[in-house]
Amino acid sequence: MKEIISMHGWAGDSHQWSVWEKIFKSCNWEWQTSERGYKDISPHTPTWNDNSNQVEVKRVAICHSLGSHLIDKEVLHSATHVVLINSFSRFIPINKEYRPIKLALNRMMNSINTPNEAAMLRKFHVKAHKPNYIDVKSSESNLIHLSDSGRLRLKNDLKLLMNSDSLPIGLNSSAKVLIVNSEQDYILANQTKKKLAEDLKNHLDTVPKTINLQDDGHFITKIKNFKKVKYWLEFDHAKNMV
Repeated sequence: MKEIISMHGWAGDSHQWSVWEKIFKSCNWEWQTSERGYKDISPHTPTWNDNSNQVEVKRVAICHSLGSHLIDKEVLHSATHVVLINSFSRFIPINKEYRPIKLALNRMMNSINTPNEAAMLRKFHVKAHKPNYIDVKSSESNLIHLSDSGRLRLKNDLKLLMNSDSLPIGLNSSAKVLIVNSEQDYILANQTKKKLAEDLKNHLDTVPKTINLQDDGHFITKIKNFKKVKYWLEFDHAKNMV
């Protein structure tokens, strides 16, 4: 069995995986999406369909950004493979990049549940999609309309991001990990990416594989890049079946 559970990041939702899901399902993967419920979508925490330890079983957690810290800990612990897309162990770096990043995050925090909230979220989504274009006006209802309970989760999750300082709880040292970094990511600092790679190398039994994308931003939007992740997973699956 080949199955995937995905987890979106801060201010995202499960709809961002729709194209991924179609691509993987067309190749006989089972796909489930986790949902935090920031907007008018109910929170959802899926579980694995097959928890056996057979060699041919592959349980893949695909996490975007803060999603690696938001995904259910038991789901993450049972994953045989983990894909970390523009993710991090510690978001705020300990160097000269520290101060402006912390100031920006504090401004975002202070904008939640104020008249500036929508503008803050709009700015975040535009920056997260750079260098790719996003039509914020046509997508606005999906991007910035929060539910009351979702707004509280958004604020608490931003606190989690700001206080992050280690690998996600539950990451199994035996998991095979793929790091996906976008070279034009306008959200993550370079030091943040380096820290994640170092922490993973110290934690995992197998050195993680890294894919660097030259033409995508913090949000990956190009199908050819989705397929690079799929190729890594399919190649490793075939290798395990030999």
